[in-house]
Amino acid sequence: MRSYAKHFYRLQPQHVSTALSHLEMGGVSEGRFTCFLICDFRFCGEVVAVSGDYTSREEDIFNPETEEYDTYDDKTVVPRAMVPAPPIITWPEKLEAVPRQHLIQAFELFWMNRGACANRLRIFIETLLDQLAVAREGRKRNGKSGDLDLAERIDLLNETQSGHKIALDALRYVGNFGSHEGGADFDDLLDCFELIEHTLIELLDERSAKLQAKAKAIVSRKGKPKG
Repeated sequence: MRSYAKHFYRLQPQHVSTALSHLEMGGVSEGRFTCFLICDFRFCGEVVAVSGDYTSREEDIFNPETEEYDTYDDKTVVPRAMVPAPPIITWPEKLEAVPRQHLIQAFELFWMNRGACANRLRIFIETLLDQLAVAREGRKRNGKSGDLDLAERIDLLNETQSGHKIALDALRYVGNFGSHEGGADFDDLLDCFELIEHTLIELLDERSAKLQAKAKAIVSRKGKPKG
């Protein structure tokens, strides 16, 4: 995506202007910004509205060619919202509408509220397990029948499709922390999205199983051409 200078707007609150003036920091600015990002692909051209916080500081850098100081605007922007949010990962076409919508909402919440994003990823896992026909009710760890919690559903999936428990448990823990504590680590969330992308490829597209089948077919022919 690309951004256009004419689409970048920033405003500094009056109380910030007053405080910076008292501190004699005339070359510093802080406030809010909005801008638009436009997709580079001609067939798309999607427009994303971005808003957040900015800080700006004028820097004087010596130019040896002119032997004078040039003034630059050293600006930092921190996005707080993107609408529609760019996808952080890709997903298989087989992903059904309900979990897909929760995943898309997690992309948006990532910029606005990371605790809510973590909670949404937890909901995404629940609905993904629904798509995979993992029961929501059954025999619990205490031996009684009832509603299964997410950990029990993950264990149930592991009985038929092993190899994904550690990734799903990691997502569950981050989701639980986000739900109960209201926060989540930036890098942990990015790792969670990466785990989701890999898990979806394996659970829905069965990439490793397909590659394994191809390898076995070649071995069974001892490398001879088909036919």
